[in-house]
Amino acid sequence: MLESIQSLLDAFPEGVIQTGGGLVLSANRQARQYLPGLTLGEPLPFSLPLANPGETGAGLFVAGGRTFSYSRKDLDGEQLLLFRPDASGVLEDWQLDGLLRQLRELLGELLAEVGPATVPGGKLASASFNKTFHRLFRLVGNLEFLRQTAEEGGVPFHPVLMDLDGVCDEIACLAGGPLAEGGVRLTYVNRNKKRGLMISGDPNLLKKLLLGLISNAARATSQGRVDFSLSRRGENAVITLSNPTACPRFLESFSGPGPGLPLPGQGAGLGLSVARHIVRLHHGQLMPYESGAVQGVLVSLPISGLNGHASLRTPVRQDGGLDLILTELSDVLPVSLFSLEGLD
Repeated sequence: MLESIQSLLDAFPEGVIQTGGGLVLSANRQARQYLPGLTLGEPLPFSLPLANPGETGAGLFVAGGRTFSYSRKDLDGEQLLLFRPDASGVLEDWQLDGLLRQLRELLGELLAEVGPATVPGGKLASASFNKTFHRLFRLVGNLEFLRQTAEEGGVPFHPVLMDLDGVCDEIACLAGGPLAEGGVRLTYVNRNKKRGLMISGDPNLLKKLLLGLISNAARATSQGRVDFSLSRRGENAVITLSNPTACPRFLESFSGPGPGLPLPGQGAGLGLSVARHIVRLHHGQLMPYESGAVQGVLVSLPISGLNGHASLRTPVRQDGGLDLILTELSDVLPVSLFSLEGLD
């Protein structure tokens, strides 16, 4: 009988806790997920406003850095607490979906207006508009990416057997010229004894990861230089982007802007979350590091296949037709590089 009641409570979508004498008597699965520190026979890991015996209480409490809304009922000296994350002031899923759809529609309308706004030679009358469009396109793309992480099925992830050295070299070659126009020198070195390093990964996502990290590094570098390297350590491929001189802003750029409104030049703080999720999809690790005067970020990816049956196939483009380099590096490239060709 007790097992059937517990099974019923575990299927309940809200957290349910039964307390008595100030101690936790039982908790359903959802409650344990919300509050990992919850222990039977121990006091609640948070405090609630006291209610008179027999009265129903309701309100908010904070635990583990999260705010929950709750309702409570006293029953024969025991208390039953039902709670869930507080959603007040937070966008509902349908609102966020509507926001993304409208942003995409507005981007389409802007793109339709760009065509006629040309001068002889096919250049945009305003290259600054083109750069802003690329930045907006990247921002919407990152927002949409993070929205997908919360949906059933998640972000499209298609690992194939691929040459990581080839991808790194390609990105370094394509990004090096544009970055140099902006005063940033990007150098790539393969520290393996031989060329090529085969892993199971999604080429599209890894290119987005690399360009996002390069963008952060280029924004924060103090002497206009970013060192980019690939090496093998045991059964892991290790990518590093570093700044050869100590610069506090460099490490901060890989730890996120933190709570509150980002400062001008910091970005929206979405790119780093995107990078971390891509690394997690590849069962890897991403971490800032400091070694003497050298500061950087390290990405470790397993060389062994993610599923044992990765295939070789042509990856699908997911860039909306815009130039990948111009889009992903749009925050740090000079306006002079943006012309109508990027919107073809």
